[in-house]
Amino acid sequence: MLNRIVCLSFAFLSLSAYGQISATYYVDGAVQKEDNRSHVTLEAIGSGSSVVYATNQVDLILTAVRMSKTSGELKSNERRERGVNSAILADEGSKVLMERCEVNSHVSYADAVAAYGEGTNITMQEGFVRITRSGSAGADALNGAKIRFEHTELNTTSGQSPVMIAGNGGTVEAIETLGGSTGVGSPLFLSHGEFLAQKCRMTASAWALAQVDGGHLTLKENTLVTRSFCGVMVYSTGKTVNSGSAELSKNKIQVNEGPLFYVTNASGEIHVERNSFTHKDDDVLVAKSDDWGVKGQNGGHAVLVVQNQSLEGNVWADSISSVKVVLNKKGVLSGAINRDGNMVAEHRVVLGIGGKWNVKKDSYLTSVQFEQPLSKGLKQIKGKHTVYYDANDPANAPLEGKEHKIGGGGMLKPLK
Repeated sequence: MLNRIVCLSFAFLSLSAYGQISATYYVDGAVQKEDNRSHVTLEAIGSGSSVVYATNQVDLILTAVRMSKTSGELKSNERRERGVNSAILADEGSKVLMERCEVNSHVSYADAVAAYGEGTNITMQEGFVRITRSGSAGADALNGAKIRFEHTELNTTSGQSPVMIAGNGGTVEAIETLGGSTGVGSPLFLSHGEFLAQKCRMTASAWALAQVDGGHLTLKENTLVTRSFCGVMVYSTGKTVNSGSAELSKNKIQVNEGPLFYVTNASGEIHVERNSFTHKDDDVLVAKSDDWGVKGQNGGHAVLVVQNQSLEGNVWADSISSVKVVLNKKGVLSGAINRDGNMVAEHRVVLGIGGKWNVKKDSYLTSVQFEQPLSKGLKQIKGKHTVYYDANDPANAPLEGKEHKIGGGGMLKPLK
């Protein structure tokens, strides 16, 4: 039975380098280097308040502590930039270990777990995190901080509430986590920094599995399901086109709506190897403009690198976007590329040694390149359809503007 300690007003008002931060339980490393608390229930109310605030390089251990943020939304930039108004907040190089803890936020614009600044580290083991209002995140690591979850369940149930965020310069590691999101605009993983998810079992009911906005995402050995929008999206919310990247290996991923990969208002590089993908949409990769960025300049520029992996589906880009598909050893694409013949956009294919393209419909390419002699390379493309290429593109010089037979009775022809 947990001992119950409930604070109906702020127990502490700390003066940090960023101004006053209110907290029910406040631990300052300048006063005491380490502390611990166990088997209590703590609550915070009021805008800008946290349940627990650890600062100034303190070492804090929390065991079987139940934390609830029950009122006091905060929409200011300070909330997103450094985690103010989160249920638990650590900064200034503090280290927090949470064992069998429960963290709840029942307030809009109030994250559950937040860490800020270089050297700040929060580790949560065998815990539970829940967000029930919009505009909040289960976790947010910011400005060089790191958050790690092990054997923890995390859930968000409202719109615009990602389960976990690796903020600018931040790192998140999720190991064997469970849970998911149910709100529109609420991905499981949002990376502006470095994000690793491994051996997780999670579901996004109304949005993408993951969004990468200027960061890097690594997915390994996960079982993930999304019922809406797309699988992994690389994008940028700002006016400037960002770069983002993702690596997926040995995952089991189900996408019930939209393409497996989607790139918009960004340059995105995606590497896939040894995954099991199921997606109902005909498209495996789409690069196009959308609602983000400056109209006319907000296309997507995608590079998809496939190795030891078979992909089923089509690839295409709109007129201000581009795609490049690289099929390396045992990398197989079965589908069409640019089947609509949009030659304004760039559609390029590189067939490495051991790669294979099964052409399902006539396709139109800016270029097709082989990493071995042409006679062998042509055998890597199979199908009864015609693949057209731009004879004027320098990358196609080895083709000499001629027609070539491909495996299965199809042809590789210059576009006239």
